[in-house]
Amino acid sequence: MTVLAPDVEEFLREPNVAALSTVRPDGRPHVTPVWYEYDGKEFIISTPRGTQKLANVSRKGFAALSVHTQSLPYRHVIVEGTARAGISIDNVWRERVAVRCTGERAGKTYLRESGDWDVVALHVRPLIWWTQGFTLG
Repeated sequence: MTVLAPDVEEFLREPNVAALSTVRPDGRPHVTPVWYEYDGKEFIISTPRGTQKLANVSRKGFAALSVHTQSLPYRHVIVEGTARAGISIDNVWRERVAVRCTGERAGKTYLRESGDWDVVALHVRPLIWWTQGFTLG
């Protein structure tokens, strides 16, 4: 298991949007913005059933994720790893992540508007890590 520097772990807990990259059946890339949670071993991402990213992960079993800042000082974490579809995600998890990423009011509004969606987890377990803009060691 990769041991991350404390500032990288802290960065991954911040409300950054990530870009999830998967591969379509014809080989073209598919990149989409996602909210995520990192549990120390893997990234968990929610997606409604029937999405392209879910189909791609289910077929190929690999994905890449880029978590990055939008302003100076630029920092990013990029991972490549195995990916798999998981079980349905409950609205408690979805609300926690939505509130972290958008704030209390917007997160609760998001869940109110999407609470009846059939949502599953995507799990990305990093095999390769790249980081930039963090302390060394």
